[in-house]
Amino acid sequence: MRISLKTAGTLARYLPAGSSGNLAQLDIEEGATPAQVMDRLGMPGEGSYLVILNDTVVPKAERTERGLCEGDRLAIVPPLKGG
Repeated sequence: MRISLKTAGTLARYLPAGSSGNLAQLDIEEGATPAQVMDRLGMPGEGSYLVILNDTVVPKAERTERGLCEGDRLAIVPPLKGG
């Protein structure tokens, strides 16, 4: 199945080759979770990312449980730093 993935900042480097900027179309297994997508892309597991699925924030505790569906829009954003 295919999902859309959007990242921001330094996380764009984890997107597959051929991605457009910070956007990618990913083919994943049926029922894969946000945590599995992050692991597959090599994103550090200890990161304090904001994970958004179809415009709804996915709490950290649910990232290993919530299954993705065909056409889902997943966004993974690093923590904001200010100064």
